[in-house]
Amino acid sequence: MPATDEDLLIDDAISARKSHKRGYNLLATLAVAAVFAAIGWFLAFWLRPIVKSIPLLPLGSVTTGLLVAGLIAIGIAILIVAGALFVASPWKGWGDAAPGTCPLCGHRSLRQENVEHSAWKEGSPEAGVQRGPRGVVTLCSTPDCPYVVAKVTTPSGRR
Repeated sequence: MPATDEDLLIDDAISARKSHKRGYNLLATLAVAAVFAAIGWFLAFWLRPIVKSIPLLPLGSVTTGLLVAGLIAIGIAILIVAGALFVASPWKGWGDAAPGTCPLCGHRSLRQENVEHSAWKEGSPEAGVQRGPRGVVTLCSTPDCPYVVAKVTTPSGRR
């Protein structure tokens, strides 16, 4: 039996919330920041001194360019880490706070997020990713509360 649009959105939202809580988003973001920091360190503090040590070459603009590029890469890494702590942090709740109380547990812990389902097209992976329904999923963030509801804004047949 094929899943309804609401079921697809709910499954995607629960999966995204689990990934957010486990910190996968933060780890991926920090890995990208580490790559930028490594490139910046390589350019500014490893390659630049080697190029600078070559005698009798007028490389002032090259060494300055390496220093600037390295410092820019390190600055990008710092900005990525700062942004990750505000956006992808597992200590920050998934989604935005929703008004009202949970109909099941009565706590004011509803969270909502816009969700779009996308998956590989059945039978033909070379066709790429198929976009599915879009909607708003509201769920309760109280532990052991199963409340979750989805409101489809764009059904899967419309694009």
